[in-house]
Amino acid sequence: MTSPPRLSLRPGEPGDLPFLRSLAPRLVASAPPWRRQDDLLAEYDVLFAAALTDPEPDSAVLIACMGGQPVGFTLLYWHPQERGVFVKDLAVRADAEGQGVGRFLLEAVERWGRHQGAREIMLKTSWFNDRARAFYADLGFREDHVALVLRLDG
Repeated sequence: MTSPPRLSLRPGEPGDLPFLRSLAPRLVASAPPWRRQDDLLAEYDVLFAAALTDPEPDSAVLIACMGGQPVGFTLLYWHPQERGVFVKDLAVRADAEGQGVGRFLLEAVERWGRHQGAREIMLKTSWFNDRARAFYADLGFREDHVALVLRLDG
């Protein structure tokens, strides 16, 4: 039995933009039907470009690699007032699912947060994304807030 290639971690760089863009459809796939996926993808295009080329202070893009190839990423922010890390996004290539990439990225987030002095890691996922919710619960995350949305644009 062969073991899977080892995972490595590196900071995101501008050349990673096509990779992040390739995972954006996975991030919007479980959005509720009243969300316009094309609009969400356009917002991610802007967000990812800014995160890689003009990052906000106290933010990071971490790239998980397997065999030297990117297989997942996370975009995170440090919130010093709350002493918390906010995971804005975390996505893994479909062909790398089930190989520990998501767990590896969250362990990196935890190390990053501890280095900042964080008391907690916060994240949001779609209510409709049962698989992600179960994954995060298995890692010890607990539901804390429920976001309610009233659309004003139709």
